[in-house]
Amino acid sequence: MWGRVKQGLERAVQLRGYERETAVLIVKCTIAATLALAVGLPLDPQGSFIGFAPFSALLIVQPSVYGSVLQSGRYVAAVAAGAVLAGMGGLTVGLQVWAFAIVVLVGLLLAQLRFFGQQGQQVPVVAAFALAGGTAMSVGDLGHLLLMVGVGALSALATNLVMAPTIRFKDAENAVLDYADSMHNIVDGLADELRGDLEESSLDHWAWAANTLDDTSRNARAAVERQEYRVRLNPRRVLTGAGTSGHLTGYRTWIAVLERSSRHLQSIAEALQDVRGGYSEHVELSEGFRHEYADLLESTAEVLQTVHDEQEPDRESVSDRLSSCLDQALDRVGECRRNLMNDPGEEEPIRAALLTDVVRLLEEIDRGRRYSETSD
Repeated sequence: MWGRVKQGLERAVQLRGYERETAVLIVKCTIAATLALAVGLPLDPQGSFIGFAPFSALLIVQPSVYGSVLQSGRYVAAVAAGAVLAGMGGLTVGLQVWAFAIVVLVGLLLAQLRFFGQQGQQVPVVAAFALAGGTAMSVGDLGHLLLMVGVGALSALATNLVMAPTIRFKDAENAVLDYADSMHNIVDGLADELRGDLEESSLDHWAWAANTLDDTSRNARAAVERQEYRVRLNPRRVLTGAGTSGHLTGYRTWIAVLERSSRHLQSIAEALQDVRGGYSEHVELSEGFRHEYADLLESTAEVLQTVHDEQEPDRESVSDRLSSCLDQALDRVGECRRNLMNDPGEEEPIRAALLTDVVRLLEEIDRGRRYSETSD
């Protein structure tokens, strides 16, 4: 066990990632709880409610400043609602079994409100604790309880502000660029297959790889969302001039472009898979079509590679290189369609499907280019 702990600590020191973020969160929780206790002791010398201060701080500390602000607001509101419920019972009829049941029931119902989020459970917990423990019998005691909760919340917020996370747009950018690179590899691989023997096992592999792009899209969106939380209310934006969330808009735009394009790539992979192992297996694609379509896929792969190499998601407008590659690919599509759909014979359905999908794939990227140019 100690060996694994040591390895985790070494990775936290040497590498950015889950281990380091966990270690930082542990340190922040320790500091926030200790600060809450230190501030709360003079305010509650008898120590009757001091435990609520560090307890609240531990529940509110989050990896991002925005997350901490959001959770603190919800937590304080939930505790206040629970205290009010307990006071309504304790200050009127006292601790009665029937009154306790009603207070807990109402607290559980209030906890379902979306406003409280994951802190909703604090409403019935605080209501039950305050009423059963006798705190609800005194306005002063309820005030001290809420005071300690406020101390804990402020301590957590102060800690999160001082130890605000570093703003790293590069993480989100790399996730989007990896998405484009994955699509490039699949398109390039399918082009190689068309120049070879169209082996069924290889086509199955590329069809599977194309379907995994849905996971790649979700991972890219999650990376952008994490960075968005890091940016919101982060004082480092002002202190270090780390940039604005405008970067994230470009990342989201390109994720949407690649997401729509990937649907057509999946269709291309499945159509070629059907030629060897599905309903179209009786159709033998001619060598001329295969080679010309492979050239078209290589032009498409070059477009995707350019998106990656030129770091298009981080640009305010598309690069000249991408515009040139995309225009050439679109021109080539028109030429190929005229050549390949001239007397296609029994190959007409599969040729039409493959050409339509690659046209739509490129049109989605072209739509992303036009959007980038008009949003400058």
